[in-house]
Amino acid sequence: MNIPPLAQLSFCMVMASLLASFAPLAAFHAPVWLIAFEAIAGVAFLLPAFVSFVRHKTTVNPQSPEAATTLVTSGIYSITRNPMYVGMLILLIAFVLWLGALSAVLAVIAFFLIIDRFQIRSEERVLIQLFDNPYQDYAARIPRWLFIRSKLDSSND
Repeated sequence: MNIPPLAQLSFCMVMASLLASFAPLAAFHAPVWLIAFEAIAGVAFLLPAFVSFVRHKTTVNPQSPEAATTLVTSGIYSITRNPMYVGMLILLIAFVLWLGALSAVLAVIAFFLIIDRFQIRSEERVLIQLFDNPYQDYAARIPRWLFIRSKLDSSND
């Protein structure tokens, strides 16, 4: 996908804000501790993932997965294959909780579907080409998202 994931996250945050402002379906009030917990949890996935890539001297740029030099499978990557996207999703959930409008959840769903369908699948196709069996073995053991197991799909859906 040609749109950077951080830009996709930003777009979904704007979408959530607009939905909360102009279509505030089922307003609610989330406690500050819950919003803070969600935000900290998001950073707890993002930061170690980024540090792992830097430590292994491989690309952090999701727009050029072909530049990956190492398959990182340890640390946070032993919990999920995509901790950076999990972290972004959790941060978006924290933002929606802060906005306090159920309609803003549509932005969370949109982010999840776009990242899963277009970004992750295209990255996986490249990683299969680069690392073949080691990546496929890793993908068979570790879920794409936290608790969501997804089979590898190397086709061009």
